[in-house]
Amino acid sequence: MKYSLAVVLAAALVAAGCEESLLGPSPENTPRANFDILWKTFDENYALFPVKTVNWDSLHRVYGSMITPATGEQELWNLSAGLLSNLDDGHVKLMNRDFSRVYDASHLALRRADDFSLDLVRNTYLVSPKVAGAGLITYGRIRNSAIGYIHIASFVSTVGNGADWAYDIDGVLRELADTDWLILDVRNNGGGLVVTLQIIASAFIDHSILYFYQRAKTGPKHNDFGSPVSLVVSPRAGAPGYGKSIALLTNRFSASGSEHLTRIFKTLSTVTQIGDTTFGAFGDIINVAQLPNGWTFTYPCKLTTTPDGRCFEGIGFVPDVLVRNSAADMSAGVDRVIAYAIAHIH
Repeated sequence: MKYSLAVVLAAALVAAGCEESLLGPSPENTPRANFDILWKTFDENYALFPVKTVNWDSLHRVYGSMITPATGEQELWNLSAGLLSNLDDGHVKLMNRDFSRVYDASHLALRRADDFSLDLVRNTYLVSPKVAGAGLITYGRIRNSAIGYIHIASFVSTVGNGADWAYDIDGVLRELADTDWLILDVRNNGGGLVVTLQIIASAFIDHSILYFYQRAKTGPKHNDFGSPVSLVVSPRAGAPGYGKSIALLTNRFSASGSEHLTRIFKTLSTVTQIGDTTFGAFGDIINVAQLPNGWTFTYPCKLTTTPDGRCFEGIGFVPDVLVRNSAADMSAGVDRVIAYAIAHIH
């Protein structure tokens, strides 16, 4: 997946309490020092080693053995990216000094996001689509039906509006209150603020839901964690609710905050998840650190599990009904995921 600088920094800094990792006073700026600092920062602070099948010490020997005093910047970049690729983590990124180059450590970064088009949905499936939430919510009614449709593009904070834009979901649901059922679409939504997705989720529910436990990294060993902290979303006073059937549409680029929302909705008997498996990156607090050579990198500092103890990092949430769009479908103006939802959800 390709990221603009704005998206990268949003992914790194969105959550309240996000920290900057300080690397100490003026470390030496050599190829070896930069590599060792990168490796050690992950070794002591990365939260997902307990669920990653990697031998981090061995990887240090393998990649570190290829570094010499004559190692150039491009080679160091390639070796650093190679090291991080073993983590296969969408919240792990490496950026150069001016942020013109970004390496994403997830294997999904190599996949084209060509299985969803909001323009196709607007032009083919919706009657008089509208926009709310600072442009992040697109909604309307499916043609020739009593089905409502809502697409949420992101859960990021907006300039001058923070997370307040998410409260627009209340008005959207009131406009769609007379629909028979609803399609809620978070395809290509890469996440954002936890508070934002909770605002949106709280408009749909009538009871509190404990959907994740998180444990923060507290020490240098791979299993040094604090006590579990519960993530709970509760109904908001005055929010409209929606007690009818909902088709939740996801794809491989429904990530992070979208996966929090997916987990919440998968606890509801009225919701069916349709589409593709989600991305598999759940950390809501991302540490940001900088190497002596000016490169910046990010990594999650919390381990996220479902209440029954399962971790879906690098896996994602599998849909109830697997339906994928191809590039040919998109070219032909067909969204098979929406089409399936329309035909089968009542």
